[in-house]
Amino acid sequence: MFKKEKFFPALVVGFSLAVLSLVPIIQITSCCLLAPLAGIIGINLYYLQMKNIENFKLQSSDGVQIGILTGIITGFFESILQSILILVSKTNPVYESIIFLQKYFSEEQIPGLLWQISRELDEKRFSFALSFILFINTTIIYSIFTTIGSLIAVSKINKRNLNI
Repeated sequence: MFKKEKFFPALVVGFSLAVLSLVPIIQITSCCLLAPLAGIIGINLYYLQMKNIENFKLQSSDGVQIGILTGIITGFFESILQSILILVSKTNPVYESIIFLQKYFSEEQIPGLLWQISRELDEKRFSFALSFILFINTTIIYSIFTTIGSLIAVSKINKRNLNI
């Protein structure tokens, strides 16, 4: 079960990661570099918050929980922010992807869902299916990589505490 003390660090780094993931150049490094870094920062924030509590010991389960929670929060905020960007920019990234795919595949090989999402974006400037896919994708990817970073941080903090 998640403790309320784990929510604030996950919220701070999750929202920060979601915002940074929207910046075009930084977006390239968001999953493999920024997500583990967010996990490390999240665990350090949690540790700073909890270290003065008597009998507190940082455990691997704390790292896993903060990593997963950060991934969920990042997925939530990134899917919302991406949808807002698509709405405001009046571009259709799905149609641009379809044009790219047509260079390599015949029109019958391109999934109908892509065409449906593209039409929704042209007509309404919003697609629930696209937002849902973005949420699931970012949640899974970021949960994995932030958990890796969190576990590394737990290991380093516990190792440092043994040497003191």
